[in-house]
Amino acid sequence: MKNIDDFQTITKPEPSLSSQLLKEIDTTLLEVETKHREVNPVLKHLEKWVNIYLGPGTAEFHGMKGTTIPAIRDENRNAVIPSRSTEIDGRTYYLSIKGCGAHEDMFFGDVLTPEKIAAACREPALLPRVAQLRNPSGFIMAESWMGESPYGAQGSPNAHDGLEFSSLTKNASINGAYICPVIGIVPLAGIIEDTARMFYWFRQYPKPFYQEMRLVPSRMRLYFESPHVLADPSSAFAQFHVDTPKQAERFEINFIKSGLSLLSLFLRSAQERDGNISALAYYDIWFDKDAIVAPDGIIHFADIEGLDWRTVPLKPVQQCRELVHSIQRKEWDKLVFEFLFALVQIDAYRALLDGHTFDWAKQRENLSFFIQMSIEKDPFLYTRIVDGSLNAYVESPTFPSIDPVVIPIIQGVKI
Repeated sequence: MKNIDDFQTITKPEPSLSSQLLKEIDTTLLEVETKHREVNPVLKHLEKWVNIYLGPGTAEFHGMKGTTIPAIRDENRNAVIPSRSTEIDGRTYYLSIKGCGAHEDMFFGDVLTPEKIAAACREPALLPRVAQLRNPSGFIMAESWMGESPYGAQGSPNAHDGLEFSSLTKNASINGAYICPVIGIVPLAGIIEDTARMFYWFRQYPKPFYQEMRLVPSRMRLYFESPHVLADPSSAFAQFHVDTPKQAERFEINFIKSGLSLLSLFLRSAQERDGNISALAYYDIWFDKDAIVAPDGIIHFADIEGLDWRTVPLKPVQQCRELVHSIQRKEWDKLVFEFLFALVQIDAYRALLDGHTFDWAKQRENLSFFIQMSIEKDPFLYTRIVDGSLNAYVESPTFPSIDPVVIPIIQGVKI
């Protein structure tokens, strides 16, 4: 089988990124030991990190004891711990806690204050303790967030889905499609959940409260939910210390290879179960905020609870082929714009580093070349130029009877 992890190597910038992350520390988490945990068997060696992590507000409110750890707030309810990192396949990943308390008011968007928390308190006896909070940030409440999670924490189904999908990975990827794998999950049952259920504006999240511990390669997202985004490629490249045309080219090739791998996740993850094809599909997610980019350019899908299993009966054969083709095309089409938008920014900045001015015709030509080069060793994906169209051919070695799904990438290509 061809090597699906044959990515370009960039001079290792991780130590510099680690130093940068340490400078961005803006909060603390209280780590509380727990015996109630579920651990990803693939990452069993990191089980010691699977504990309860509380933001300042929740920790102070309960007067809990534990180990205080410097962290960086990430999105509204998450935090990254720069001092805890591990290496997977030569790439550095940092511990990220999902569901360690909300930092912002749910309806007005600004920072949480004791007054705003008090407005959500449905138990008057707790109000004096709320008023005494010195640092209310990182407070866990019970308001239902889109029916999926309690505000500031993680919902039970999402946590368990993330753990299940993460167990499919090898070196943080599912057949070449990279994700931010969950190490383990912990329930917040007891005093934390019971108290949080007394804080809500309209309605409570009905299911058990959880946290999840996952690994992230950086804080760099495509456009939103981070101060570091690829929409500003000069800033992104500076943080990753990508400052030569050759480094930028390697970064771009890795970005293309990993991006196309994520777009073809459905067939990459396909397996046979009980006479059916079972494969992963994206549900209500977007790359603009749900993907994180590593210093070498590899895109990792972060919010993996947004995945779901899709099932296609193997028989009748023709109907199976048509349905597989339809699903894979839709999966590709609904996310490809966000990938291409970021790719255009990266390629334009690479050209700038190389001393060239922007030329759309030249860029299309360069991208056609880079796309073909990036996936030449991918067993699930190959390209051909047919009638002036650069097409992707997505297939699954597990199901050779299903013809490759043909998807145009760049049309009007000159050979």
